[in-house]
Amino acid sequence: MEVVDNRRTSVLDKIKDNPFVKKVFRSKKLRLVISAIIIALALIIYSGVSEKKTEEVSAVMDEEETRLSKVLSSIEGAGQVEVMIVREDGVVTGVLVVAEGAKDIGVMLKLLDATSTVMGVDKSVVEVYQMEQV
Repeated sequence: MEVVDNRRTSVLDKIKDNPFVKKVFRSKKLRLVISAIIIALALIIYSGVSEKKTEEVSAVMDEEETRLSKVLSSIEGAGQVEVMIVREDGVVTGVLVVAEGAKDIGVMLKLLDATSTVMGVDKSVVEVYQMEQV
């Protein structure tokens, strides 16, 4: 007795039986070229996703820096304040505060304390400098 398989051939089986696909898999050079094309496409797609993520992080950083600058400038004697936050792998590794009133040691210490508190970081990662007078 003979068993006959009446199932339809799957798409994968049709691809395997395709003469072009068989030729590609027999030729080492063609496999290398196709592999290189696939890798190149994957890298292009990844770079697009990576750029978008970097832009989103930059927007959040700019917003956070702007908010902190606004809060610090409301400290008595601080004047105009600019802030830069440095992160590595999502962790704050440094905060730079440049303020008009930082020449006054009392204002400088208030800016240091406020920045440390708001950012939740140790004072050792915060630097406060006098803004250049123009």
